[in-house]
Amino acid sequence: MPPFPPKLCFLKALGLIISFFLFQGTLIAGIYYSQESFNELPSQWRGLLMDQRQLRQLAIEPKAKQATSEFRKKYLQDLSRLGKLSKERKLLPEEFADLGALLIRLNQAPLALETLRKADREYPQNFRILANLASAWQTLGEFERAIQVSDQAITLAPGKYLNAERLQLFWIKQLKKQKAGQKFENLFNLQYESAEGKYLSGGIDPSQLKNIPADAIATVQLLALWFPADSFLLMQLGEIANASGDPEVALNMMDGCVTEFGLREGMLLEHRRILKEYVQGRKTAKDEKHQDHKNWFLPKSMRPFALDKMDLDLPPIKANAVNLLPWLVLAQTQVDRKALAQYPMYLKQLENQKVQIEGHMQPVGEEHESSTFLLLENPVGCWYCEMPSLNGMVLVELKDSKVVRMSRQAQIIKGKLQLRKDDPEKFLFTILEAEMQQAP
Repeated sequence: MPPFPPKLCFLKALGLIISFFLFQGTLIAGIYYSQESFNELPSQWRGLLMDQRQLRQLAIEPKAKQATSEFRKKYLQDLSRLGKLSKERKLLPEEFADLGALLIRLNQAPLALETLRKADREYPQNFRILANLASAWQTLGEFERAIQVSDQAITLAPGKYLNAERLQLFWIKQLKKQKAGQKFENLFNLQYESAEGKYLSGGIDPSQLKNIPADAIATVQLLALWFPADSFLLMQLGEIANASGDPEVALNMMDGCVTEFGLREGMLLEHRRILKEYVQGRKTAKDEKHQDHKNWFLPKSMRPFALDKMDLDLPPIKANAVNLLPWLVLAQTQVDRKALAQYPMYLKQLENQKVQIEGHMQPVGEEHESSTFLLLENPVGCWYCEMPSLNGMVLVELKDSKVVRMSRQAQIIKGKLQLRKDDPEKFLFTILEAEMQQAP
């Protein structure tokens, strides 16, 4: 793949943002799967990364002795259900679209393409089928074919989807240009550098804020959820996250571009180096030093996916065994306005049972050695700007008050699950008499 020309990093993001200058409203498009439900965007950056990582990982076959996530199980079960149904009768248009979307999500784009082309022959001029077909072509890097099909989808798109389909078409055209080694269109003169040409860590020149539409982050986040394995899009998210005042999250994104996707674009490496020095040089976080994180970016949800609406096929609970405690089940717990918890039935049945969960340690206070700590699904860089929701934290109390040192490595925790009763001061979930070991 040819390297990006100078300033191409931010020009890609500019193209996305300027395209939405023309369009307003919350949009759902890209890959149409009827079982995916989203909260209002934008979400917290940390929540976006969690769900984007979930989508990326569900496409990966687990290694030997590695458990399949509940998220992947859900998609595999839906795929199996539709596969069986297709042998019993002709699938309906929405079912065909769902089948194609599932295959794209599960990293089976060639089969998705075959399925959706068949669906297009059986149900010509169907918007959802054509939209997913365009995404299948895009995923396979066949951008010219993707543009042709996307053009068709736009002519059929209902009003609420029309602008989103135009966004996807715009993005495909930019990817086609990148593949050909051409420069992206400089549609919007947004700069991530100061007037002196210095890269700005943790913000953006105030003079640039007037050029950023209110829904810019929401729309770019949405595109990232449609195509979670798009490394160049993740690179742009990093720039936008830093501009919004979250350099720690931006650094995580840029690290992912380099370590997970192997990108070596010069501007990416330089900005990553600057942010790494900036983040490492920061002193212990204090609220007054983080006020710049609360400026023009105001998240409307903790994470994009509305997990409480997801129907999970969970294993039966065994009274005399260790039961897996999925983070997705914890995420389905709701807290009402009186701070009273509403637990899903599966969690109620797990209470006082021995459970096992994998996650990352977070100190409760300032101490880095303790017998009590929080367990999170993913590590947190800055607690102030990445604090997880209440249903994303588990309090762990080690057996015999064993004192351990906090670690950045993932840990496997086993112990007895306790749910919060009516005390709003307590955590929703506690694991008592816990034992821990480092995850493989």
